[in-house]
Amino acid sequence: MASSLENEVHLPLIDISEFQLELERGGPNNLQNHYSVASVREACKEWGIFRLVNHSIPQNLLQQIESVSHQFFSVPAETKERAAACNTNNGYTKFATNEIVCFSDLPNSNSVPGVCERIWPLPDEETATTCRETVGTYASALLDLAQTTTKIILASLGLDVDTFYHSDFEKNTGNLVLNHYSCDGRISLEEAAMVPHTDPCCFTILYQANQGGLQIRSKEGKWLNVKPLPNSFVVFIADSLKVWTNGIYCSADHRVVYSGWKDRISVALLIYFPHEKEIWAPGELVDGDQKRLYRPFTFTQMLEEFVKSWASTEQKSTFIDRFAGL
Repeated sequence: MASSLENEVHLPLIDISEFQLELERGGPNNLQNHYSVASVREACKEWGIFRLVNHSIPQNLLQQIESVSHQFFSVPAETKERAAACNTNNGYTKFATNEIVCFSDLPNSNSVPGVCERIWPLPDEETATTCRETVGTYASALLDLAQTTTKIILASLGLDVDTFYHSDFEKNTGNLVLNHYSCDGRISLEEAAMVPHTDPCCFTILYQANQGGLQIRSKEGKWLNVKPLPNSFVVFIADSLKVWTNGIYCSADHRVVYSGWKDRISVALLIYFPHEKEIWAPGELVDGDQKRLYRPFTFTQMLEEFVKSWASTEQKSTFIDRFAGL
């Protein structure tokens, strides 16, 4: 899958439109018969990442979410601070080398209009309305894409898709995150603009526009470039799903490095288990002689450990090991 000559990982291209046709024809469990399920399984076991193409997200909506992201991050610092995240994930946060705006707990929350109106309060109603509608439309479309992606992942595990989707994944929520990286001389070529880490959620659907910088680490420890492909999404398996699959699928250890861009925008949808849900590998994914690799814990407990890891100097991609063993 990886080309050592180009230092690039070549991800399988999963045509999600074909999966959607299978869903319409035969229901969720018919996905297991699709020829590319094996490619998803291989990619998730080896890398924890694959790429979605031929989705139903219009290209003009992708352009609009890029434009809105630039609008958010181009306003003065004191304006962005009106939407500061405080003690929640909802709102604006500034880091050393990047900044984000997060819309949390979708589709259940009022976060999209709330954050937009904190940045553009009346009388600047037109801008707030445009941004609110664009972010809301994009979030809704990505949540639909995430549902199909969840079913593809379940099919790739050989599970009864309908049963496990309704029992474990139907109530999942999403955080939509707009990311902005800028180079002002503080970082140099190939220096990390985002430290290596794995995500704490189930999986992440990332749109990285047409700018490079995303890298993934192989099991051998080598960093490989994930080059952008126009009109596609990258899916990262994350730590919650790694635990739920009993380690069958790995969580993607990734980072962002400076590769010559002046400004870099990406948009991520992170899919979360309900906060009080106990995360526990089902028996169907535990072989007869193999024990569960992780003790049960709630998603709230997992997030608490994730936050602690970011506040410390430890490697961010190893915090999940705190839950290893029964």
